[in-house]
Amino acid sequence: MSGLFRTLNIGSESLSVTRMGVDTAGHNIANAQVDGYSRQRVNVKAREPHQKGGVLLGAGAYAESIDRAHDQWNEKQLNRANQTAGASSARLNALKSIEGLFSPDLQAGVDVEITSFFNSAQNLANFPDDVTVRTTFRESARSLSQSFQRVDGGLERERQDLNQKISFEISSLDDSMQGIARLNTQIREQEVLPGSHANDLRDERDRVLRDMSRKIDIHYYENQNGMICVRGPGDSMLVDGNMATHLYVQPNPDNEGLHDVMIEGAEGGMDFNLSRHVGSGEISAMMEVRDKVIPGLLEKNNQLASSMAESINGVHRQGFGLNGFQEVAGRNLFKTGGDLTRAAANMSLEDSIEASTDAISFASTPMASGDNVVGNQMIALKEQKLLDGRADFLQFYSDMVGGFGTQVVRAGHVNEAEEILVKDLQTRREAVSGVSLDEEATNLMRWQANFAASSKLITTVDEMLDTVLSMKR
Repeated sequence: MSGLFRTLNIGSESLSVTRMGVDTAGHNIANAQVDGYSRQRVNVKAREPHQKGGVLLGAGAYAESIDRAHDQWNEKQLNRANQTAGASSARLNALKSIEGLFSPDLQAGVDVEITSFFNSAQNLANFPDDVTVRTTFRESARSLSQSFQRVDGGLERERQDLNQKISFEISSLDDSMQGIARLNTQIREQEVLPGSHANDLRDERDRVLRDMSRKIDIHYYENQNGMICVRGPGDSMLVDGNMATHLYVQPNPDNEGLHDVMIEGAEGGMDFNLSRHVGSGEISAMMEVRDKVIPGLLEKNNQLASSMAESINGVHRQGFGLNGFQEVAGRNLFKTGGDLTRAAANMSLEDSIEASTDAISFASTPMASGDNVVGNQMIALKEQKLLDGRADFLQFYSDMVGGFGTQVVRAGHVNEAEEILVKDLQTRREAVSGVSLDEEATNLMRWQANFAASSKLITTVDEMLDTVLSMKR
């Protein structure tokens, strides 16, 4: 009798294992489209056999654990690739956003307005006392100054937008750190018993780590309790088991009030500035464009505006205008406020020019309305190498835009290469961890057949028990 009950127990355990197999296959199918989900499998082990009359009898099987298909090495490679891909993608997006300010299709671009200004100056030199031509010249000069202002304002807006994005990403990153600490606690609690694997929680933790690695450079390791410890830029501790520090942004008065990345209580309980240690990820790229690329473009735009205003003003001051302005020289055409770092933003027409076109000074002698000597000197500025002694106005602008365009193209190529690497690693991950619906359907049929066989085993043993009991009666 005891032998039959042992056989009945084998059938009962087989049914239990089969049910776990069906549940696991169903769980895989339900999560097939969930990002970051790892395929799960029932780890079935044979029980140690029993000795009966010198013969070893099998004792059935049991479900030792439910494991996930996971390649830790590939996961770390994917996260490292994510860091560089995140940086290249964020840099490309930031540069693409700026690119519109220098589009060749822009009808009011700086280069277009420079050409228009000197064409208007040529017309005025031909007809120096014509009121309509003078009005057209004033409008061209005003449009030129406004084009510099548009570039300056557009760059400043892009800079502030990046500053706000950095703040948003740091807040998101801080939430991710707190999330990993909570997941660490939950995983430890669920894996107290041997064979208990918190597979879904581990998948979620891996997904959060991938998101973090896209934003900032991190490295991590798992301690003996199954908890992840995460270190960030400058080897700062971001997550230590169930504890996470905090990241936040703080305006830097030495950098025009733009945000620095700060970590709470990093060194000796004191908050620490991480900005100079951030070396990869989206945040690094955004800070690089905000603090280096855009200031470089602003500086060149200011240099061009200042050079044009100063050289044109230098010529214009030598001339005489019409009517009430025909006897007095020394007037500027543009004003820039005297601050080179704000030359483009402050560039505008002098008040006297705004008030009257008679103040436009193209004559080299007083009381000579038809004189255009100063006007011709102004026109000659167009071809002179006044910027760094090597470029005229249009050449300098073309060099600035061409250099920036090269950065955009290079960033696109780098991003394309980095994303290809990420996709390749994601494909490898899917090959190991992804769910195949065809395979799961096959598994369901296999478990169904196993369930039918296990049921038949129990039915057979039950009939044998009835036979034995009837013999005793």
